[in-house]
Amino acid sequence: MTGTEQNQAKKTQYLITRRFHAHIRGTMDKFSKGGVEAASWTPVNGKSGEVFGVADVFDNNGDAGMSTSALQNAVLHRITVLETKNDFPVAIGVNISSIPSEESIKSGQKYCLTCMGMTHNPTPCVVFEADINSSEGIEFRSTYPEYNATNLETHGVLPVNGTQYHFVSHTHPVIEVLRHNQQILNGNIDDYPKIDGEWYKISKPVFQTCCKALRSKILSKVSTRDLNNFSLQIARLNQGGWCNQKLDEEIASTMPVEIFLNSKEETLNNYQVLTTKRPFTFSARIEVTYEVHA
Repeated sequence: MTGTEQNQAKKTQYLITRRFHAHIRGTMDKFSKGGVEAASWTPVNGKSGEVFGVADVFDNNGDAGMSTSALQNAVLHRITVLETKNDFPVAIGVNISSIPSEESIKSGQKYCLTCMGMTHNPTPCVVFEADINSSEGIEFRSTYPEYNATNLETHGVLPVNGTQYHFVSHTHPVIEVLRHNQQILNGNIDDYPKIDGEWYKISKPVFQTCCKALRSKILSKVSTRDLNNFSLQIARLNQGGWCNQKLDEEIASTMPVEIFLNSKEETLNNYQVLTTKRPFTFSARIEVTYEVHA
């Protein structure tokens, strides 16, 4: 039985759709002092399996380790932001860790999506959709569910320090590349000896050449993500951060007209400071469709 046949026999494919509510609350002053991570949302540590519903795949018989392993190589199909509510008096940009940012502002900064200040948007927006119909991608996901662009050079690989070769598992996708491209080794990989019935001795240049080919021709078409690291972050739409030192025109626009027209600069500045110290909330309902093998 080849490595391909063994991999096909081991895994079952599950397509999962889950919705969850991301809620970020705090002051602009706090976010300004706390850095990027301060204005973010992520599942509670150890609860990603429950949030993404992968725990249901195991009928509550799996442990946290099984959920973590399954989410590590999830194939992302689609992310839809179903609804947003931004209580902040300023426009914000939203980034989601697992997907590219495709919406730009004039400074060139990019976000997954942007939200105007003090608005509620109930209109769903698809912020990511993968090309899941690529035949190469489908075959790779089915045959090698444990491999992705992140772990291609490390999973199923035993590096040997001070040498020019690696020990590579017979189930690694590089072995299949060598099996179909015998000119690389000037021979058939299946005729090479396997150490302990498991490992092929492959030179580092050959291994890197095969990994490069897999990345450019196959993995670029596979939207594998580690959903254990899923997070949502918000930032203010400017280059000066959450709080400006000078009078903030965006915040000033929320002042009552009589205060803005009749107050001294000190009063306007105090209003701005008080606004930055007042807690506000950003909320988003998100739907994620993804695929795991278990």
